[in-house]
Amino acid sequence: MESRSRSMHKLTAKICSFLFLFLAHAAHCFYLPGVAPEDFQKGDLLKVKVNKLTSIKTQLPYSYYSLPFCPPKKIVDSTENLGEVLRGDRIENSPYVFKMRDPQMCTVLCRITLDAKTAKQFKEKIDDEYRVNMILDNLPLVVPIRRSDQDSSTVYQLGYHVGLKGQYSGSKEDRYFIHNHLAFTVKYHRDPQTDSARIVGFQVKPYSIKHEYEGKWNEKSRLTTCDPHNKRTVVSSNTPQEVEAKKEIIFTYDVEYQ
Repeated sequence: MESRSRSMHKLTAKICSFLFLFLAHAAHCFYLPGVAPEDFQKGDLLKVKVNKLTSIKTQLPYSYYSLPFCPPKKIVDSTENLGEVLRGDRIENSPYVFKMRDPQMCTVLCRITLDAKTAKQFKEKIDDEYRVNMILDNLPLVVPIRRSDQDSSTVYQLGYHVGLKGQYSGSKEDRYFIHNHLAFTVKYHRDPQTDSARIVGFQVKPYSIKHEYEGKWNEKSRLTTCDPHNKRTVVSSNTPQEVEAKKEIIFTYDVEYQ
C-alpha cells in the first residue's frame, strides 16, 4: 500500500507539473479579443455599447433595456472578452451612432410616451440612485466632476444617474426628472503621419430637458429646444423633463471630439 501511495503521489506531481507548464504557455499566448485599442480614420463608425445599470445603494444590477430606453432595431449581446464575462457585465448594442471626429448636435434618438408602469420603473431606479453605464472602444463612460476644494481637481464617476429628484419653485413635493439629453465628449490622440486616431477617453454631461417642437410630431420634426441648424444646443436643465404617466419624453444627444 505504501509503495502504491508513493507511486500515486509521483503521478499527481507529474500531472501538476504538466498542467503548470501548459497553463504558463497558454497564458503567454492567450489574447483577449477586443482589449487592444483600435485605430480609427475620420468618419469611421464607432460602436457605442450599453452595460448594466448599477447602484451602490442596492448592489443589484439590471439590464440597460430593463428600462424603456430607446432600443436599436435588434438588441444583441455584445460581450467580447473574458474580463467582461468575469465581471458579470451585461453588454449590449445601442442605437447611438457616432462617426470618428464628426461632431453631432441635438441628434434625436427616439420619442416615447410613459404609461403608469414605465413611469414607475423610472421612478424606482431614480429613487435607488441607479447609474447608466456605457462603453466605447472598451473604455467606460465617465462623468467629470469639478471638486470645490482648493486644488480644484476633477474626479470621474462611472456612468451617469438615470435621473434625479427635485422640487418646483414654491412647492415642497418631490418630483422625478429623467436625464434625456446626453452631451458626449470623445477624447482621442491623432497620429499626424497616418491621420488615424485612438480613443483615449469617453465622457458625458447628462441633462434633463423638456423638449419642445412645433405642430404634430413626425420623423422630420425639428426641436425648438435644441437645433443643429440654428446652432442651438442644451446647456442647462432649467426646464427639466418630468417622469409621470402620459408624459412625452424625447431622447437626444450631442457628440464632441477633443
